[in-house]
Amino acid sequence: MTMLKNFLFRMISVIFGFALVLLILEVVFRIFPTNEGLRTLPVNMENPIIRFEENRDFTWSKGRYFSIVTRKHSNNYGFLNDEDYDKENKYPLLAVIGDSYVEACQVKNKEAMHGIRSERFDGRARIYSFGASGAQLSTYLAYAEYAKHNFQPNAMIFIIVGNDFDESLWKYKQAPGSYYFFSTSDIENPYELKRVDYHPSFIKRIGRRSAIFRYVCLNLQWNWRSIEQNFSDASEMERYIGNTAADTTKERLTDSMSAVDEFFRQLPKRSALDSSEILFVIDGMRPSLYSDTDLAEAEKCYFSVMRNYFINNAAQRGYEIIDMQPVFINHYKKNSLRFEFEIDGHWNQLGHKLVAKQIEKSSVVKKAFSQNRD
Repeated sequence: MTMLKNFLFRMISVIFGFALVLLILEVVFRIFPTNEGLRTLPVNMENPIIRFEENRDFTWSKGRYFSIVTRKHSNNYGFLNDEDYDKENKYPLLAVIGDSYVEACQVKNKEAMHGIRSERFDGRARIYSFGASGAQLSTYLAYAEYAKHNFQPNAMIFIIVGNDFDESLWKYKQAPGSYYFFSTSDIENPYELKRVDYHPSFIKRIGRRSAIFRYVCLNLQWNWRSIEQNFSDASEMERYIGNTAADTTKERLTDSMSAVDEFFRQLPKRSALDSSEILFVIDGMRPSLYSDTDLAEAEKCYFSVMRNYFINNAAQRGYEIIDMQPVFINHYKKNSLRFEFEIDGHWNQLGHKLVAKQIEKSSVVKKAFSQNRD
């Protein structure tokens, strides 16, 4: 009996001590600028696109030592934009559509390319952003249709990055909350655009309330994939260029090109805009563009091939294109300043600023902002 009591006492002591440590850590990480998360809303028939909890100010951070810390705002429609969206506003409207580069968690909303231009045209025109991490060409079509039905933009800008192509196909990515191209047996319509619903799990909903949970999952970005990579041989890890694997297998390229073709096939109907009212901004092959040698080696990588394929197809269809690669290269040669963060491959403030400058020069933007709607 005495042994049992001693055992129970030790167990209770261990549990109490563990709980006390967790409580202290919870308090500490609530004091630190721990990432508070975006709080993605469910994606379903009632809410058909990825959005976030509306009307919220929150801290976004990254790294174990909080190397990147920003204050973000989600507006009345649940997008990361300081401006509330108004269906009744008659000022000319430009819709900026993309993924995490439009979400732009790494910088303040006013420092993102759409925030910079929005301040520039304040009082004369509007720039509404539609984007979320993980979106791709297929999901961009859904965002375009959503913007068309709700706000009737005069023009649209699409930000195109390295993982937009193959990840548009259900074959290569199956993350919930996005739209994907599913293969069909119809020769004339080889793909069908379908939504994959998203419902935050019970663990995720509970975890959002814990600073420790958010620090581990969001700041440290610990998940099964990252844990697996930590135990993998360095020689076995994939090489990435432009935030996507550099691998150029024939199957991946063929599938990715078909995704691009399908995107352009559906875009006119989904956007309800003419080709002269749509602009594409293409990211450069970072980090390879900082070195002539690295850039030459990257010319045959996946993103290089797909960049060229997308640009050529867009040009043939009469769309305006901004290729940020030569812009980034010229600026780096003069200033030796990089366009992404040390611990994050997304554009930093300088990257967004250069993109914003190029957008302002666009004939699509000039045309859109010269229009007045009745």
